Amino acid sequence: MASSRTHTSGSRAAVVALAAATGLMLTGCGEDEPAAEGSVDNVLEDVAEDEAPEEEPEIPFDEIPGDELVEPAFDGLYDDEFLADIDSYLELPVVLSGEVADLLTDGVFAMTAADDPGIAPILVVTRDAVPEIADGVPVTVTGTLEDALETGAVEQMPDFELDDPLFEQYAGAPFVFAETVEVSPAAG
Repeated sequence: MASSRTHTSGSRAAVVALAAATGLMLTGCGEDEPAAEGSVDNVLEDVAEDEAPEEEPEIPFDEIPGDELVEPAFDGLYDDEFLADIDSYLELPVVLSGEVADLLTDGVFAMTAADDPGIAPILVVTRDAVPEIADGVPVTVTGTLEDALETGAVEQMPDFELDDPLFEQYAGAPFVFAETVEVSPAAG
C-alpha cells in the first residue's frame, strides 16, 4: 500500500505539471488572434495603458503661478508722502524704512520717520521677536500693510492681547504685518 500511495502522489504531480505546461503551450499558439478577456496578455496591456503618463502641456517657468516675485506696492521711507497715499497701499506688500519709536513687546513695535519723530507712528507686528531692535534703531520692514488692527489679524500671535493698554492707541489703525525686519545702518 505504501508504494501505491507514493505512486498516486507522483501521478497527481505529473498530471498537474502536464496541465500547466499544456496551458502555457496553448497560450503561445494563435498569436495572430486577439488575447482572450482576462488573459495574462490582456491584463498586462491594460496595466501598461493605465501606467502610461499623460501628456501635460509644458508651462514656461515664468508663467508658473505662485513662483513670481511680488513687487512691493511701496518701497521707501515711512514719512508724510507715504501717509498721504496710505489707503492705496492697504492689503498690499510694502517695504518701509523708519526708526523704532517704541518697542512694545518682543514682536511688536511702533515705527516712525527717522528724520521726523513728529509723524504719528505705525504699528509693526512680527511673528518672531527681533532681538537687535530697540528704541531709536533705524529699521527696514517688509510685509503687508493691513487695513486695521483687529483681533482677527493678530489672534495667532503669542503674547499679543489686543485689549492690552499698550495697543489702545493703534486699535483700528493700519499696521504692518512684517515678514522681515532688518536693522538699517545708522545714518551718519
